[in-house]
Amino acid sequence: MPRPMLALFLVLLLAAPSLADQVVTGTGDPARDVADVQAAVDKGGTVKLLGRFDFGSEGRVKIRKNVRILGRRDGSDELATVIRGGTWTLYSPLPIDGAPPAENGPIITVRDIHFDGARGTPLHFAHAGGLEIGGCLVTNVEPQGAGIKWEGGESQPLQAGIVVGNRLVYAKGMLKRAITGTVLIEGNRLEMINDHPEETAGYGVLADWTWGAELTIRDNEISRASRNGIEVLDNALDAHGKGSIRIRDNRIATDDEGIAYPNKFGPNGIVAGWYFDTSGGADFARNNRISITGNRIEGRGENSTGLQLYANDMVVACNDVVMAGGRSARGLVQTGSRGFFANNRVRGRANYALFCYPFEALTATANTFAWTDLGLFTGFKGQILLGGRVNLVVGAVQALTDHGQGNRVADCAPCSLPEADAEGDAWEPVR
Repeated sequence: MPRPMLALFLVLLLAAPSLADQVVTGTGDPARDVADVQAAVDKGGTVKLLGRFDFGSEGRVKIRKNVRILGRRDGSDELATVIRGGTWTLYSPLPIDGAPPAENGPIITVRDIHFDGARGTPLHFAHAGGLEIGGCLVTNVEPQGAGIKWEGGESQPLQAGIVVGNRLVYAKGMLKRAITGTVLIEGNRLEMINDHPEETAGYGVLADWTWGAELTIRDNEISRASRNGIEVLDNALDAHGKGSIRIRDNRIATDDEGIAYPNKFGPNGIVAGWYFDTSGGADFARNNRISITGNRIEGRGENSTGLQLYANDMVVACNDVVMAGGRSARGLVQTGSRGFFANNRVRGRANYALFCYPFEALTATANTFAWTDLGLFTGFKGQILLGGRVNLVVGAVQALTDHGQGNRVADCAPCSLPEADAEGDAWEPVR
């Protein structure tokens, strides 16, 4: 092509408008709604969903390309886009079942949609190279047989608001490149009530087995989950040491009852670290750096735990945990080492407010618990139990049980430095 024509072609190409957003309007007919949304998602780009959609009992849209799926809000900022029903309603599958993907998955955004009455979960992402879920409402999720064998060999129904990772499709362990990149879950409301909480593994956010993901879960409201409000377990750094987990400013209230699998402690607020392979929580090369800050948690069950932690090197600060009086309940449980805990508050009644004890490969060693506010807490057995070694509690403690070695309390009140104004008239140099 001659140079003048090539230059003109490039100018026209750059000046051409981008492909128009795709707009899909719900019909209420499951056959049409699923097919219409699937066709738009298959093209990728931005897909705007308007009105009310019905996916029936089994409807599912599979996501394999980069896509932004956006609902609409009305003039009162209420969600005007509703998707009813479906089983794993929006789902990004593995390229090959049970095998690590050869490449990173699609980059996916889902925002501002009300999912009502899905089976299992309406939002399930097993393969993504980046993920954003924001401003969504999840209600009336119907528990579904998950095929996961819990303790005792029984398979229990599972219900979740959002699932990230390959846990439900490959239960043997993390698959590299299944979920990686930036993962943001923000500003969602997940209402997880079910009819049989004692028989249902219910989760708000279930994010297990990511690889090198920069995972942020923030500003969500999660109510009545019968297992864990937020579960973030066995998420590994990638080969370059990339990966982090931030859980902040969420509001979580557990159900009154919960399922006793895989252990009797539950329903819980936030469970984070490494549970399926606790050695990962003590392995600096695999263990994600986790920070948990500014969350408010209500543990309403007899065996509830506000924060259940299974990893070294966590930062846990400024969380408010309210316990409803269960005699086997605990406010904050730490099994890992070298954690920094500051300015947390535990209120209400429970067995203990702080419970620091080894678990499998995790040794509960050299943690610092600074200025935990226990002024409104009543413990059936005490305020704090330390079962590990050389842990430090900073601040006043009324009832501490020490089953470990080398643990100590530094009764030091919170303090602030005096003002120092080097330019003021009162300042004189020190000789």
